[in-house]
Amino acid sequence: MDLLLNLCEQENVALMLITHDLGVVSQVTQRMLVMYSGRIIEQGPTREIINDAQHPYTQGLLSAIPKLEDDRPNHIRLKGEVPTPVNLPSGCVFHGRCPYANERCRQEVPQLITTDGGTQVACHAVEEGRL
Repeated sequence: MDLLLNLCEQENVALMLITHDLGVVSQVTQRMLVMYSGRIIEQGPTREIINDAQHPYTQGLLSAIPKLEDDRPNHIRLKGEVPTPVNLPSGCVFHGRCPYANERCRQEVPQLITTDGGTQVACHAVEEGRL
């Protein structure tokens, strides 16, 4: 990873890193984009998302990172099955696994909204202040 980062800096080019390992992402990126089933659900400065993830899926990914002291108030365990790309559910693609889903989530695809922290998130629960 260090070799790639040095090369990017030397050549003044960007690196797109595709991973579920948010520990690595937090160490080597300035901006991050979180996708679920092919849809962007959260994006913005890496530090903002790592420190204050808004989307329940991003929170679940961060909860999966082992910590010595686990006093996280928003600890989320992701349950359920990932939808198949050929048969995506209506509405929010995450609603089948989301502990905050309601009828609107099952019907309407959420659009990216800008948060106070400068990130963008596609989540009805965040938009409605339920999260």
